[in-house]
Amino acid sequence: MKLFIREYKGYVFVYYLGLVITLFYCNMMKYINFSETIYILLFNTFIISCFIIYKYLNSKKIYNFFGKKINTLDESFVDLGRSDLGKNVSLILENQYELYINSLQEQRKKHDEHLTFINHWIHQMKTPLSVINLQLQDYEGEEIQSEIMQEVDKLDKGLNMAMYFARLDEFEKDFVIERVNLYDEIMEIVNEEKRLFIKNKIMPKVNLNKDIEVHTDKKWIKFVIKQIIINGVKYSKGYGKYITIDYEENEKYISLDIIDEGVGICKKDIKRVFDLFFTGENGRKYGESTGMGLYIAKTVCDNLGHNIEIKSQEKKGTKVSILFNK
Repeated sequence: MKLFIREYKGYVFVYYLGLVITLFYCNMMKYINFSETIYILLFNTFIISCFIIYKYLNSKKIYNFFGKKINTLDESFVDLGRSDLGKNVSLILENQYELYINSLQEQRKKHDEHLTFINHWIHQMKTPLSVINLQLQDYEGEEIQSEIMQEVDKLDKGLNMAMYFARLDEFEKDFVIERVNLYDEIMEIVNEEKRLFIKNKIMPKVNLNKDIEVHTDKKWIKFVIKQIIINGVKYSKGYGKYITIDYEENEKYISLDIIDEGVGICKKDIKRVFDLFFTGENGRKYGESTGMGLYIAKTVCDNLGHNIEIKSQEKKGTKVSILFNK
């Protein structure tokens, strides 16, 4: 209503201005008397009022539409009345919607093609890595084998990181909730990363009940836990001797706690550690940080309905907790 009044008040003003000037001139020239002037004024007021009311009723829907916010695309598909303005605005909105959908489908197609390429490329790159691993067995016990194995391991972890990051957009198509034994998963990770523990002179301490189970996706949660453990080991070198993997349980949730004795995280960085590509002060000091691991971990936990929390003190260590609802 307010928009309609603002739209037509100028027309009404000009109409009455012209009418008053005309009536004033006619009175000055003695063409009409005062009573006729009042009659003409009232009659014209009735005419313009009928016209304004007709225009308002005919275009009420479109002015109401202009006066409110659109929260969804579906709200732009509305009947805007029989007026020419309403019909044309509806047509423009429909055309815009079709253009948007076509553009969205085109972008989606490009995204899917890019995702397919990334996954295909990663799997292709894993094949030569497997071949290198097999060939390195011929040099077992030699120093060069250990050095190359470390670099191959870095490549493998980098490829896995890229693969999981690429799959985040299709997460809803790639997860299965089931009962997962946390102890078995932790021990499997510890065995897979034994070279990392040995290289950094860190000892894992697993204080978990062997029967503890949670509802989650086995593949994704393994990646999350492994990423946190790798970070803990990497930033504990030269500071601590242990990575402790513990748990707490109450009526609402089971908390898996991964505690290191490493360099810790400074206060200004702690709130941003889950941001994409954020490496922070430790990343700049120690290098090899991508700023992707904790971002993926947080996104995965959010998608699975788990909470992830991090507490840290500089030069004392970091505690990362994953909270599984019961």
